[in-house]
Amino acid sequence: MEANTPTGQLVNGAMVYGTSMGLFWILKFMLVPFIFTMPLASLSFLGLTAAVPFVGYFLVRQYRNRYCPGGRIGFTQAWMFSLLMYAFAALLVSVAHYVFFRYVDGGTMVATYRSLLDELQATAPEMDELMKQYRQAADMVAAMTPIELTVQLIMNNLFYGMLLALPTALFVSLKRNRGQGKQ
Repeated sequence: MEANTPTGQLVNGAMVYGTSMGLFWILKFMLVPFIFTMPLASLSFLGLTAAVPFVGYFLVRQYRNRYCPGGRIGFTQAWMFSLLMYAFAALLVSVAHYVFFRYVDGGTMVATYRSLLDELQATAPEMDELMKQYRQAADMVAAMTPIELTVQLIMNNLFYGMLLALPTALFVSLKRNRGQGKQ
């Protein structure tokens, strides 16, 4: 498939903009080791996570303005581009996930999470049943290999990317088309 065909242009554009989104996700993921111990890191992570749909909208809009004739894009093309962009971003950030879980973490995050659960249970014994559920979740994560964790995170990112692609495509396709009709 050649890069100058509409489909090739869509895929190549999705790779380029997906790389930008993936780098954004990697920067966001760099805060993860600190979210249990540093409130500012946790707050920053949540803020950056909330920004993902807006960054996605911005990137799809940039694609539309740069590659689509007259700055117009149909819903289907915007949706396919969004899906591919999020898929390429998920693949890129999965490399960072694997490196982190394989070579850096060594179970530290789960151990920190468990110690926080112990502290919480000591201060609020009435939450014993909830703490059991959280411990079971921590045990399941601790039992996973780095590749299993990475695959799970890829699947999560693909799922959330599919959800975000719909409104992103809708807003990007409507925004410029509506503005074109007024001129």
